Amino acid sequence: MASVSWKRRGKRYLVYWRLDDGSQGGKTVDTPDQARTLAAEKRLEIASGTWKGRQRGKLPFGRWADEWWEVWSGTTPPPSPNTLGMAASRLRNHVRPFFGTRPIEDVSPRLLRHWQNQLGARRGYPTVMACRSLVFRILQFAADEGAIPANPMRRVPAPKPPVDAEAVLGTAERRVFTPEEAGVLLAALPRFWWDHMLTLLGCGLRISELAGLRRQRVHLDRGVLQVVDTRFQVGGAYGSGFKGPKSVAGIREVPLPPQVATAVGRRLPPGGDHPDELVFTGPGGGAGPRRGGPGVPRGTRTVLSRGNFRRLYLAAVAKTADPAGAAELGTSERRALAALRAGGPQTLAQVVERLAAGRRLRAETVARTLARLEAARLVVATSDGEVHRWAMPAPQPGPLAHLELSGPHDLRHTYATWLEDAGIPARVIDAYMGHAGGRTPEHGSRIGRVYRETTDEMRARVVAALEARLAVVLQVAETTLRNVQLMPGDTSSAALERLGGSAPLYAQHPTDRVSYPG
Repeated sequence: MASVSWKRRGKRYLVYWRLDDGSQGGKTVDTPDQARTLAAEKRLEIASGTWKGRQRGKLPFGRWADEWWEVWSGTTPPPSPNTLGMAASRLRNHVRPFFGTRPIEDVSPRLLRHWQNQLGARRGYPTVMACRSLVFRILQFAADEGAIPANPMRRVPAPKPPVDAEAVLGTAERRVFTPEEAGVLLAALPRFWWDHMLTLLGCGLRISELAGLRRQRVHLDRGVLQVVDTRFQVGGAYGSGFKGPKSVAGIREVPLPPQVATAVGRRLPPGGDHPDELVFTGPGGGAGPRRGGPGVPRGTRTVLSRGNFRRLYLAAVAKTADPAGAAELGTSERRALAALRAGGPQTLAQVVERLAAGRRLRAETVARTLARLEAARLVVATSDGEVHRWAMPAPQPGPLAHLELSGPHDLRHTYATWLEDAGIPARVIDAYMGHAGGRTPEHGSRIGRVYRETTDEMRARVVAALEARLAVVLQVAETTLRNVQLMPGDTSSAALERLGGSAPLYAQHPTDRVSYPG
């Protein structure tokens, strides 16, 4: 049976105890009154069961993290695989290495400040806040179990978000496209992917929602598609697959502009017997650009990969900055450009030598190739007397160089901006994008989500605004492919203005913008 006693030891007094499990301990105090008080406290802790919690305070932080994870990951409904994967990564990389072996009772506000400052010096504000949230929840779990008297993170102020002066002043680089800029990017994509980009632009879908769209959720007769399933790709223990949306707001109907309805109709799988078939897929099996990878049979509709589409998107952005990438070049032209890139300015004889590589190659053939490249302004010729040299022109910023682009999510930002530019209420934009909305005054009132509904007239305004802008996107893309040549040395405005139309197709400044209905 547990017992607590005290006795005099020299000039001080020892309070000692033994628990039911055989563990024991002691503490020395200065006076008999302190000894009686401490002994009474220990008897009360043993009687009330809190002593076990105090003993658990000596367990390492990593043990409490494991117990918290077991409870949190098993909640109903469980966190999404993406959430689990990100939380596991942050715990492994930023939390456990610092706190893992420390007893939970030794995690003090001072120690938490030290960790927060160290992490902030190495990682950005979003990562610091996400890791802080994990540590807070683990410490709160330990406090709820009685291992520590209170959560010490409550006494540590959160770091303030960084202030971007350029963003406040409105001079930061944009992440959204004008319709003209979106057309330039569309032209840089292979034709197979045009329908994907048009749907992302015209519906504001996340790439995971596009990849999870199924045939039964497309209603072309009503001009809407329904967002329900999403595709996740986490890797590791969480793999990939399909799941429901993050919140109830994610389940929604989105109206289809005519260009998007046509694009979606082209992507519907043949036959109507399988309502769960995916609409937007990868390139599938086959040869050339339609090849889906090793072991993929011809005609296979492969699942759309978020990572692959992002790489394709960024490659198209880079292609718009490369005049050679936008031109229809033959093998000879591409080999000549590669030789000039690798060797710098060269004479005709030097280019012939590089291209020959042990084979017989006529100088006249190479001269004609260089002449074609010079006419297209892809190379420049210089002369110092009788010696002529060819070289690559000085690099010029591409037509999208002034944008801060990071991935396909830019298209979702563009969708929201286009609708706001057309005067669509923020509440309607939130509804079509799958946001709960109303969290802050600038997002509209919460009561508005209850008492205000989206009418047919409002839906028609949304479709009209997107239809007008997508028409410009397709016009610029098609014209770019017909007249494709963004000449080196041209300004971005001049290059795009040459693609057609009297109004400037490229907007570097707000005053250059084309007017759209809506």
